[in-house]
Amino acid sequence: MSDTIVYEVIGEGEPLLFMHGLGADRRQTTGALAGLENTQLIAPDFRAHGDSTYTSDEVLNFDQYADDAIAILDELGIEKCNIGGLSMGSGVTLNLALRYPERVHKIIILRPSWLDQKEPAHLKLVADAGQQILAAGIEQGEAKLEEISAYQDLLKENEKVARSINGVFGRPQAEPAASVLFKMWQDRPFTSLEALKTLENEALVLFTTRDELHPIAVAEAIHAALPQSKGMKELAPRYYENATYTEQLRAALTEFLYS
Repeated sequence: MSDTIVYEVIGEGEPLLFMHGLGADRRQTTGALAGLENTQLIAPDFRAHGDSTYTSDEVLNFDQYADDAIAILDELGIEKCNIGGLSMGSGVTLNLALRYPERVHKIIILRPSWLDQKEPAHLKLVADAGQQILAAGIEQGEAKLEEISAYQDLLKENEKVARSINGVFGRPQAEPAASVLFKMWQDRPFTSLEALKTLENEALVLFTTRDELHPIAVAEAIHAALPQSKGMKELAPRYYENATYTEQLRAALTEFLYS
């Protein structure tokens, strides 16, 4: 049995392959970016996310997700396009750009969470959520996550971000695909920041404040390593000003891609 990779194509214009974050699905992309002017938006569900299936934990890693993205471009007959992603999707973006440079125009890094180290500390609670689901199921797993002291600390510091982690318990395939939450945490998209210095693509790095799952320091390190980065741009805090965040994101992408 082979996996089915589901994706959605919306609009007409210059292709933009944009990839979602860990535990999310293509709706995260289409909800924010559908209808961008002059853009054909390509929004995949990664394996074990949304409507895409998976048959083995061995295929849950950055290399495989980048390979899946290339397969989508091949199926659509797209030789080269703009690519980007949010959080985990940013990691896939950089992995793809490093391994398939001939397929990439401009790159967009939105609220990145991974650098060149496995098991980033700021994502451990997401990995813990996956482990709790496997050990205790959805309802009891969520209750056990909320008992973890690190979760309680985050709840006091930034309740909206803490509660956002709870969203993984209600996602499609939450129980059968729980392992993706710690499998991806145990991987890394590239082996060193030095590798990013080989990329010749124009790049835009976008970040927000008040977001412990996507530290500004990660965005700063990627921006510093990318030789053609056109700058870091701050967006309104996603968890506090979602409408403004989305408006600013769309404007930043339009300016970067087409001005």
